[in-house]
Amino acid sequence: MHTSANPSPALFRWQLAIAIAIACFAIRAAAAGVEIPPSVADYAAALDEVRTARGKSSIEPVFEAGMQASPQVQAVLPDLSESQYQQVQRQMQGFIVVREAVIVVRPSVDYFKALARKQGTKADRAFFDIYSRTEPDGNGPFPAYIQQQTGETGCTRFDGKLMIDLYRGWMTFRTTYPDNYASEAQGEIDSLESELLSGICTCDNADKTAAGLQAFVKAFPDLPITPKIKTRIARIHSGKSSFRFNCHS
Repeated sequence: MHTSANPSPALFRWQLAIAIAIACFAIRAAAAGVEIPPSVADYAAALDEVRTARGKSSIEPVFEAGMQASPQVQAVLPDLSESQYQQVQRQMQGFIVVREAVIVVRPSVDYFKALARKQGTKADRAFFDIYSRTEPDGNGPFPAYIQQQTGETGCTRFDGKLMIDLYRGWMTFRTTYPDNYASEAQGEIDSLESELLSGICTCDNADKTAAGLQAFVKAFPDLPITPKIKTRIARIHSGKSSFRFNCHS
């Protein structure tokens, strides 16, 4: 969903998890009535434990539990009764759970950021600070560097400093807290790199796209991906790029 032609590694893993969950729960639903996944209760219990704990405690296990439950919930959400649907919304507090025009089960970054400030550790606060800038609640299912155009597609904002700032933020987090939120942080780095290397639906014209990529190269000259980004810039200047400029996905 990040772009019309190039789903990110993080998005691919998310889609694969949803597909597996749908297959598993479809089999169970065929044998019996649709049930709320047990992982929902596990998440609710973990959240309640953190919220009632005295002093600071890590929020990471709670977030991980919610992320594990979310694809299972999304798989059965359309088939739940209204009472089950309302129960899931109560138990999955901290996650956006809707089944109206679209089916959405995703963390509310604002909720977790506030929880981290109130009861979390330094690692929690640092993670949800950069996470909220990357995956804001107000940008639908897309990261901040994707400008939404339809329910499932958008163009990439290569121009400006946004991708530079986000990439630096995630690299700083991984360096400072290597043992915290490792899979999520690496997934965000992978997604940014994938867009820089293979994203083709750019919101900007050729000059602005090339300038944005050049600014990234200047900011991170020693990255393994930098030579490939330089090649993309050269192709833009030669008129042989595969980019779709001023793209409407």
